[in-house]
Amino acid sequence: MTRTSQHGFTLLELVMVIMLVALASIPILGQFSQVSGSLLVDEVIQTAAQLAQERAEGVLADRRAAGYVAVPTGTTNDVLSGAYAPYNRTVTVTQPPTGGGCAAGATCKEVIVSVDHSGKTRAEVTFILVSY
Repeated sequence: MTRTSQHGFTLLELVMVIMLVALASIPILGQFSQVSGSLLVDEVIQTAAQLAQERAEGVLADRRAAGYVAVPTGTTNDVLSGAYAPYNRTVTVTQPPTGGGCAAGATCKEVIVSVDHSGKTRAEVTFILVSY
């Protein structure tokens, strides 16, 4: 009776490979949870930027339609509803400080639109309205 050599892995070798693969996958799986959390924060920031841009365009539309005086100085808090209820949007219109880039003979107002979510400012748009 001749003995033939067998090719393959022993049960111990298979268990060792499974253990190594399991240990190597732990850091990789940890990255998946970090990525999903990062994607959620990115979505919040993107939505906040869109809400800020939308309101800034609304202020510019008011300026075009009714003139410079249609944009009064002061602070306004917009009430957002639906999917945007967790966001707080604030519009602040002030006279810019002297020497703040307003041309000679012109009247300027600084407009700051900021959007907060979870107590943090996530997006802000700042621009200056000019009346010649």
